[in-house]
Amino acid sequence: MRPQFSIIFFTTLVGMAQGLLFFLALLNIEGPFLSSAFLSMLALPVSFIILTLSLVASFFHLGRPERAWRAAMMWRTSWLSREVIALPTVMALTVITFFFVHSGMVPVWVWAALLISNLALWICTAKIYQCIRFIQEWSHPSTLSNFILLGLTSGGLLLELLFIIWNGASVPLGMGLISGTNFILLFIALNLKLWIWRRNQKLKPKSNLASATGIKGDNIRQTSMGFMGGSFNTREFFHHQTDRVISNIRKIILLMTYVGPMILLAFSMTSPSMSQIAIALIMHYIGLLAERWMFFAEANHPQNLYYQRVS
Repeated sequence: MRPQFSIIFFTTLVGMAQGLLFFLALLNIEGPFLSSAFLSMLALPVSFIILTLSLVASFFHLGRPERAWRAAMMWRTSWLSREVIALPTVMALTVITFFFVHSGMVPVWVWAALLISNLALWICTAKIYQCIRFIQEWSHPSTLSNFILLGLTSGGLLLELLFIIWNGASVPLGMGLISGTNFILLFIALNLKLWIWRRNQKLKPKSNLASATGIKGDNIRQTSMGFMGGSFNTREFFHHQTDRVISNIRKIILLMTYVGPMILLAFSMTSPSMSQIAIALIMHYIGLLAERWMFFAEANHPQNLYYQRVS
């Protein structure tokens, strides 16, 4: 598939905001664990800003942005419509939580609603791709697991950075535990990604060139698509990159998304510093952009059996 950068930015940014909000709700659901000042002046505003940026990024993918509201009308059958509803819901609950924090007391149901709405948004976003059964790379529960894990890792790194920024020179107690938690999440996400890549390499198309063209035969070879230039099908369902480029992007993903941040977090467990966590977060997000690009690029649409490649 051809990766759309607006969707890449949307899914990575919204996942980071979800991860941050998920941890905020999880830490406070049984009682006020984080200070009201930290929540109202830093954590919640940052999460809302990132959610807004992700929403803006999603509009660049629309042919007619003024009709975006119509996307919610098919919520009974469409995961995309459900996502269109879930994202504003998360944003609204973030604002509600902000005002409750300012009032001095956040009811348990607010944190619970924020927690559930973020989980629902992850499910809706992942199901948009997971429900497409003819794209075998996406049609698997690992798609949802990967979205949630990477959202938690990016959100956890952001939360750790915000903690250090808020406390200034004095490193708060428990930072080593936060670094350890993020390290474990990254380790799990890395192993899941390696398993997904191995699975995708072993996939075989359920159709073949004979079934795609309707021509019976065992040794069919396509030499021409019937036209000299490209078309919508050849533009939108091919990533047009060489195998060498794909291999190099995989190396970037491994280094930037997982290995690099894990090394920095390992040092932060004993002596956490703002520079280490900031570099880890920047590396991780750059890697996330590459990972999400690869998520779309490695999806092999069945129509490619017919159109093959444009030389």
